Amino acid sequence: MEDADEKEEEEWEKEATAALETLGGSQPIILDRTNPLLDTFANGLRDVILEAYLQVLEAAGQRELIAMYASALGDNAVERYAMFLTSLDLLTDIKERKLALTRAREHGLDVDRVAIVTAERTIEKCFDLLPQLKGPLPSIITLQNPPSEVETLLLRSIEWTTCMEATYDTALEQATVILRYFLGSGRVALAKGLLDMLPHELASIDEPEERATEYLHYRQFFNVWGLLDRVVECRSLEASLMNKDTRIGWLKDYKGLIDQAYESIVKLLTSDWMLPDQRNPADHRHLEMLRIRQIYIPELILRVHVMLYSSRDHIPGFDPTFVLRALRLTIHCSNLKVALELVNIIGDSRYKLYDDFLHPDGRRLAEYLGAVRRVVLAGLENGGSDPFRVVSS
Repeated sequence: MEDADEKEEEEWEKEATAALETLGGSQPIILDRTNPLLDTFANGLRDVILEAYLQVLEAAGQRELIAMYASALGDNAVERYAMFLTSLDLLTDIKERKLALTRAREHGLDVDRVAIVTAERTIEKCFDLLPQLKGPLPSIITLQNPPSEVETLLLRSIEWTTCMEATYDTALEQATVILRYFLGSGRVALAKGLLDMLPHELASIDEPEERATEYLHYRQFFNVWGLLDRVVECRSLEASLMNKDTRIGWLKDYKGLIDQAYESIVKLLTSDWMLPDQRNPADHRHLEMLRIRQIYIPELILRVHVMLYSSRDHIPGFDPTFVLRALRLTIHCSNLKVALELVNIIGDSRYKLYDDFLHPDGRRLAEYLGAVRRVVLAGLENGGSDPFRVVSS
C-alpha cells in the first residue's frame, strides 16, 4: 500500500514539475527557484515598511534617524536620503545641511553621491517651477524684485556641493548652469550672490577648459560691474563745500576709477566674452550664452560711454588753482576722446560686438549712436566747428 502511495506521489511530482516548467520565464515559481522569489518579496516588503517609517520620521521632524533607516534601503538608499534633503525648507542653515551629510557618512552612505544627487534634484525641482529662458530680453535698468522662494532655493542648492572639496568639480558645473539662468533672466544681484558663495578653489579648476573659461568670464564680468558701481559711488562723494586739497584728492580718485573701469571693460569686450562655440548653434548652453551677451554687452558699452561722457558734469567750474584746472581739463577732454575711440572697438568685426545690439528686445544700436552724438556735441562746447577736434587733440 505504501509503495503504491509513494509511486503515486512521485507521478504527481513529475506531472507538477512538468507543468511548472512549461511556464518558463513568465512564472519563475519552480522548485529550487522559490528562494530568490521569496528574497525579492521579503526585500520589497522591507522597503515598503522602511519607506512608511521614513515618512513618519520626516513628519515628526526626527532628522537624526532618517539617515540610519534610509541606509537600509540598499541601492535606493542614496536617492531616498537625497529626496529627504531636497525637502528641507529654506530655514535650514548651512550648518544643519553639513550635519545632514555627516549623518549620511556615519551610516555608511556615499556622502559625495548624496551631496551631488541632492543638489541635482533641487536644481531640477527649481527649473520645473521657474520660467524658461526664452522670449523678450529682461530689463536690467529697472528696479529688481526681491528673490522668490524658488530662486532662493536654486541659489542655495549650490551649498550641497560646496561643502566638500571632493565635489568641487560638480559644484563648478552646477554653478555655471545656475549663473547662466540668473544672468539670462536679468537677476544680476542673485548671480553675484551665488558667485560670492563659491569657494576660491573653483577658480583653479581648469578642466574642462570650456567650463573653466565660462567661470572666468563670470568673475571678469562682476569685476567690471563692481568697478562701475565704485565710479558711481565715488562721484556721489563730491561735495560743494570741499576744500582745495580734498577736491584734488577726490578728482584723482575719480579719474583713477574711471580709467580702471574703462580698461577692464575694453579687456572684456575684446576677449570673446561669453562667446559660445559656434559648432553647436542649437545647443541649450550656446543659446543661453548668446542671450547673456545680448543683454550685457550693449549694457556695458552704454554704461562705460555714459561714465566717460558724464564725468565732465562733475568737474567744478573755473578754479584758479592750476592743479584743479589741469585735472578738470584732463578728465573733460581725455574722457570724451576715449568715448569716441570706443566706437572703433564696437565696429571692429573681430569682436562681434555689433551683433549684440541687434536683438529686437535689447538695447538698440540707435540708442548707442545717439549717445555718441551727444559726445561729439559736447566736444564743441568750448567753441569751434570741427567735430573731430576732441579726437585729434
